[in-house]
Amino acid sequence: MKTCTPARERRIRDVSDICKALGIICALAGLIGCQGVSSNSTQSNPQVQASPAAISFGGVVVGSKQIQTETLTNPSASAVTISQVTVSGAGFSATGLSLPQMVAAGQSATFNVSFAPSTAGSVSGSIVISSGGSSASVTLTGTGTNSTQTGQLTISPSSLNFGNVAAGTSKTMTATLSASGASVTISSAPSTSAPFSASGVSFPLTIAAGNSASFALTFTPQGAGAVSENGSFISDASNSPTVLSGTGTGTVAPHPVPHGMFILDPPSNDGNCSGLPSACYSQHLVPTLICSGNNIPAGYNCTQAGAGEPYIKGAIFYVPWNLVSTSNGGYDFTVPDARAQAWMDAGKQVSFSFIPTSQESSNNVTPSWYLNPVNVSTVSQTGGIITLQTSSTMGFFAGGAAAGLEIQINGTGTALDGNGTLANPGIWLVCDHHTAGCQDPSAQTIYAIGSGSDIVSVHHGTVGNPVYGTVNCGSGTLPIEWRPNFIKAWQAFIEQAVAHYSSNNSVAYLRFGLGIGGENIPNHGTNVAACQAEMTTFGFTSSSTSVPWPSPGTSQWTSGVTPTWIAYLNTMLQYEHSTQSVKTIATTMSPIETSGTDLNTLDSTAADAVAVGIGIGNQGLQKSDPTNYAAGQPCLGGDWCANFVKYKGQVPLQLQTLNYSDPTDANAVGSLVNTVPFATGLGTQILELYMDDWMCTFDSSWNGNNTHSSCTAAGYPAVLEAASQTIN
Repeated sequence: MKTCTPARERRIRDVSDICKALGIICALAGLIGCQGVSSNSTQSNPQVQASPAAISFGGVVVGSKQIQTETLTNPSASAVTISQVTVSGAGFSATGLSLPQMVAAGQSATFNVSFAPSTAGSVSGSIVISSGGSSASVTLTGTGTNSTQTGQLTISPSSLNFGNVAAGTSKTMTATLSASGASVTISSAPSTSAPFSASGVSFPLTIAAGNSASFALTFTPQGAGAVSENGSFISDASNSPTVLSGTGTGTVAPHPVPHGMFILDPPSNDGNCSGLPSACYSQHLVPTLICSGNNIPAGYNCTQAGAGEPYIKGAIFYVPWNLVSTSNGGYDFTVPDARAQAWMDAGKQVSFSFIPTSQESSNNVTPSWYLNPVNVSTVSQTGGIITLQTSSTMGFFAGGAAAGLEIQINGTGTALDGNGTLANPGIWLVCDHHTAGCQDPSAQTIYAIGSGSDIVSVHHGTVGNPVYGTVNCGSGTLPIEWRPNFIKAWQAFIEQAVAHYSSNNSVAYLRFGLGIGGENIPNHGTNVAACQAEMTTFGFTSSSTSVPWPSPGTSQWTSGVTPTWIAYLNTMLQYEHSTQSVKTIATTMSPIETSGTDLNTLDSTAADAVAVGIGIGNQGLQKSDPTNYAAGQPCLGGDWCANFVKYKGQVPLQLQTLNYSDPTDANAVGSLVNTVPFATGLGTQILELYMDDWMCTFDSSWNGNNTHSSCTAAGYPAVLEAASQTIN
């Protein structure tokens, strides 16, 4: 006797629970996927689905007939032939199918079900639809009546127009059901679906002639756009079904355009003062930028308003992926929320830059659950299908294993490890039961589409999400951002962050890094031949692109190197737009190579972002920018100057200095006296400055990378005050 594995049993219970919740009859659901559970069991795996699963005719006068429609849907990937339709129950019949009748994959067929009672009384029956050795059933009920007078059911008003309703909120309207001529029995609630729902009465409901009953229809849009619904009331009235139509439009209020001067990733306690003067938070930041008066805000030991408080709009915080998502599917924003609390208490705005990977030489930002592979217990390939089992749960898939995701195999000593070429990078597409030879994945077993000759079972190696760059790309082990596993995982994170901060009125904007750090550059090694070769192996460039890559700005660069990355960025921007965030989302214009000549990537990113209302920005404001722009050259690091001028007034424009400045204008960032007026003059609406620049400008006791005396002498206070008046 064959038995179900525990994983199979859990799936069976899940199917059964779903069926019960939806009111669908799932014939012998407990046997799905466990063929031959016992020698006496009957196999049942319905290939057609019947809708509705139950038909109630209500009262029908003896000698007359009432007809309703039934739909059979084939959800499988192959055609199904309906071989037999069996009807039981006096007075019930089915017409409209030509047996045997084939239903193509994904298609439907309809037929009529009639009730023509010959005697008075309640009748029950069923229809069994047989196809390919499987069956689906429909429950039938009706009542024969001797009355020659049937009632009429009317709905007033017959149409409800909800107008515009903000997404995430609800509006309820009422309508009245009235019976005339004779009593009317409504057998079940009207057939409505989200975002509409009916309430206020219980069914079945009998309304005496001349009487009425009120009910409510609620519209709860989850996004923008017009929606309509026709809800049918099935009754024993002569005009059954009686239809109520509902229309409404979900609206998403345009979020206010964020603007102002922000401090970049400030400390939230004195333990975060590395590289800064001691007690940088309690003795410097709080009294200078948080305090707005004596004991205001309460609890921060404020004695008076801080010198810089009138000029700072708020703070933006870096949020590493693994700080929020320590486990697959788990999200906890407690830490970033706590870091932002002081600024919210002070009535300031806060923003967040979410980073999926590190800017450093090793990646300590991507969660370990995503990066770490698991050990293979056995893997083989037969007929082009890889069958792989692991010794522990494959917890690296965001949301679980699914067709369309990929696995990376290493250490098996077979062709499954790849050979370092684009033709075989050792990355394999997960498949499911729709592919011949495959089955649906489980927690410790997965099937993938392989290549080449059969491979006998081996019992070592690892399997995990596709990663790269460990040695060659200068940023540690990175997820392959442009492949489906990372896209799915990071989109899930974006969805959670957008939802978490949607109702926080103190949050001004959100920024999601799509490459390393909070930016959109793939890694630090894109100009290194070994890194380029590895990226090409994993599909970053076209197969015809040689290593070393062509120079940025050439036609070969544009056609061979940039398309995959630009398409990936656009996919993520489109997804950010699809979240319908009530907070502004911004993205960074970053090159693939930091040579200053990769304008194609930058300009494409800007155009794609603006097209869907995503703000654009750059984290590289430096002293060469005014000079380059005046000479008709790109601003280094992101061509932000030209794009700000081009898209001014269309989306929010965000800019951050490359690092802390130098009031003597000696370092690459230069003096804020030159860069800040230039930035605001080109339309910058959000300006992010390092803590050292804020403190040396307004804290008379500051002695950090710069001193208060040097910044004052350079003219920083007047420059920052003027900028705040322009953009705050």
